[in-house]
Amino acid sequence: MGTKNTDALGPTLTVTTEPADPSGGDAVTATAVLVNDCPFPLRGTVLYLVDPGATTAARTIPLGDLRRGAKVTRSWRTSMPADVAGDVAFTAHALFDVDGRSADCARAAKTVTVPYAPNGVRDPYKPFDTTATTEGARFGQFGSQLVIWAGGRDLSGGTDEKGGILLPGAAAASSVVQVKTVNLTGSDNPTAKYGIAVANDLTAPAKGGYAVLTMSKSYGVEFMTDSDGDGHLDTWAGGGASAHPAWLRLVRSGTTYTAYSTTNGLAWTEIASATVPSANGALDAGVVASAVNLNYPGTTVRAVFDHFTVEES
Repeated sequence: MGTKNTDALGPTLTVTTEPADPSGGDAVTATAVLVNDCPFPLRGTVLYLVDPGATTAARTIPLGDLRRGAKVTRSWRTSMPADVAGDVAFTAHALFDVDGRSADCARAAKTVTVPYAPNGVRDPYKPFDTTATTEGARFGQFGSQLVIWAGGRDLSGGTDEKGGILLPGAAAASSVVQVKTVNLTGSDNPTAKYGIAVANDLTAPAKGGYAVLTMSKSYGVEFMTDSDGDGHLDTWAGGGASAHPAWLRLVRSGTTYTAYSTTNGLAWTEIASATVPSANGALDAGVVASAVNLNYPGTTVRAVFDHFTVEES
């Protein structure tokens, strides 16, 4: 069933799809129904129909003036993205004038949830696993999203167990590593964490340059670095409330790392800066996740990331 616009003062707008629960790659007919059940006519109405994952309308349909009680139905042919998981939305927007001096809008979406399942990652991404579990970490790539299923006893101090996906040698001497941490599920452990990491070699942190910036399940941001190059995270900054989703950013300037976070992608808060003298040359950069399950034996987490980027600054 489609999702209905809930603005009590606006018209009713719904979106449905056929098939009702499409899978990745399926051809889909999406239908938007706009009913003017307002006590006034809608002037200069325009309907915008948006495909899954798109930021602009696939169809722009001028509807003109709609009298009270008018009903308009418009369908469009589209498709589910072939490599998709999570929530996928077919969206309709209606813009209109109320009285010639003010404008209003209505929005509705049909959301389809496609289960995540490990499917590996593609070049140039490289998976790695330091968790001490029989099953080991698993990985997935879905469009701009990267997913890690991982156990791991801890990710701090002397215990460093995590699953990760890295870009080898991607972080230059002046660079910005950034990701959106979408959600972390699978465990009630408040200290489970996921985020970004850099090192001279992320598969062997004892080679130096190691730092992580994570969002924990419930205890906020954690920025940890290896100050003496022995592969152990021995500095810490952060805390506060956790947010899912959030955005994490790690800025490298030589051997200085500065960590930032934001809940809206706009106003960034500086967490701390730290010097990591062992950072040398171009670093590996990646996303990591750990269940921190020392006190939650056998648990694993599913960490979903979006728009992981590494850019020179």
